[in-house]
Parts: sequence; structure tokens; C-alpha cells
Amino acid sequence: MSQVTRRRGRRAAVVALALTAMLVAMLAVPTSATASDSPGLPDGSTTGLVRFRLPSLNRLRLDPNALNVARAAAKPSPLLLFLPATGAVPENYQDFLMTAYSSGYSVLGLDYWNRGKSVASTCGANAECYTRLQQNRFNGSDPSRFSRVDEANSILHRLRAALDYLNHNNPHGGWNRYLAKGSQGIRWSRIVLAGHSQGGGESAFISHFHSVKGVLMFSSPVETYKDISASWMEKPGQTPPSRMYGFDNTGDMYYARIVGSWAKLGMGTANEAGATKAPTGSHVLLSSLYVGNSGEAHGRTVSDGTARNPDGAPVYEPVWKWMLAQVR
Repeated sequence: MSQVTRRRGRRAAVVALALTAMLVAMLAVPTSATASDSPGLPDGSTTGLVRFRLPSLNRLRLDPNALNVARAAAKPSPLLLFLPATGAVPENYQDFLMTAYSSGYSVLGLDYWNRGKSVASTCGANAECYTRLQQNRFNGSDPSRFSRVDEANSILHRLRAALDYLNHNNPHGGWNRYLAKGSQGIRWSRIVLAGHSQGGGESAFISHFHSVKGVLMFSSPVETYKDISASWMEKPGQTPPSRMYGFDNTGDMYYARIVGSWAKLGMGTANEAGATKAPTGSHVLLSSLYVGNSGEAHGRTVSDGTARNPDGAPVYEPVWKWMLAQVR
């Protein structure tokens, strides 16, 4: 490898890390949503989202192990499972999760292995990379140079562990209705998957192999590079496009790759000319609102760092509510 090639590689890595750091900084904005850091989940809590860490299992260390956030609906309802963007944590999305709760969902923001380089930076034009990386982060199988998450740290294990924990500490919260004996221990038909950036891509991946109640993708998936798409997108998935919705800002640095992924998933062709401030009425929603530079536009469609009205309410709250209503 030439010195020029090595220098270019180092520069690309520095740029990728800088973008990740910028996204994390944009997400880490405090909100008015309240939370409790108590070890348990008192029944009938009205303080907002409850925060908790997953306990280690059989001496297996969870890494990372940031706080998860949750709240049970007052009556049997779908579960809104939210997966954060690269480098972000569930607490960065309290406004959206409280909006989902107010819309009639039980909610769970789940921490998982989303550290390091983004999926988009890791995979680029390598169609198989997306599949192997996302599968590994989902269930811990097939470790490779793209991702080496073990089973204990996989999304699937963390989801089961979180539901077990919630069911034990909040037995009247109805958390056991999302657990099952088969299908990897999860009752997927009662779950709406949602996620931001990498989390939205992982949500789409999971919904491809499990029939879920719905999928909500924010600034995601970033799984198309020019005419190359993730290999798992080549065949129809278990969840039909009629239950999938995507939202992005036209200023997003990954805009072309995201709308390309929507088209590949059969969700429809995005029309940039028809973008509005807070869009509704389509499976592929585009906002024309200026919310900052291209990196900021990518980070502000659903995080607590989103644009706000003079009264402090998120500008995109009507979009969130509309999307949530479509899969309720």
C-alpha cells in the first residue's frame, strides 16, 4: 500500500469519527421529559420515562451498557421499540418516546452496540457488508471484520433481557405480552420498530426477517450507495412496505442514499419538489425545513436536538404523531 493511499485512509477515518462525534453532540440536548433512575419500576409511575440498566447475565459483561428508557401504556398496546443512531443512547430521544407513549404505545428505547464507525462508513458500496454487520448486531451470529458483537450483547438478547427485567419489576405493565416461547422469544406481531440512522437501518433489517406491526425510519436506512444496495434488500421481506414509513430532511448529507433505500424497499419514490415543513400523508416523507448543515439535518429528524417552535414543542411532532398513528 502506498503512503498516499495510507494517508487517504487515515483522513477518511478521521472524517468518519468527526461526523460521529458531531452527531452525538447534536443529540445530547436536554429535554423537558422527566425520568426516574430508580433500580425498579414502581407500578403506576406517572413521572415520565423510567431509566434502567440491564443486569449482567452469567458473568457476561454488557458493553456498552447505557441507560435504557421505558414506560408501559395504561392498557394492552403495541410496543414501540426504538434503536438510536451511531454513538447515541436512548435518553437522546425522550421527546419522541413520550410522544409515542401519549399516542397509546408502551415504549422501550434500547441501548445496543452502535459505537465506532457508522454502518454507512463501514460498508460503502459493499452490499454483503450491510447484511453481515446488521445480522451480527441483531443476534450475535456470523462475526466478521465488519462487526464482532457476541450473543450476549446482541439486540435480540438485550431486548429479551429488557422485557424480562421490565416484567419482573413492573408486573402490571403488561410487558410479558411481547414475549413468546417461539420466534426467538419475541412476539414480533405486537411490536413497532423505530430507529434513527443506524437504528432505523437495523429496524428495517429486523423487519425483513420478522413480520412486525410496523417500521418507522428516521434519516434512514443509509443502505444504498449509488446503484449498490444491501444484499438483504434483494428479496421481499416478511413485513410488507405497506407497514413501513420513512422520514428525512432534504438537507441530510445521506439524503440520496436514504431515498434510494426507500425505493429499494418498495416504499415509493420520494419527491423532493413536494417536500414541506412538517410532511404527512406518504410512506416516504420529506421535510424542506432548514435545520442546519447537512450533518445537523441528518441528526435532527427525531432526536431531542430537533428544531423547536416558540413554545418549545418539537417542530416535527405532528410528523411523529402521524407516523405513529399509521401503524398503531
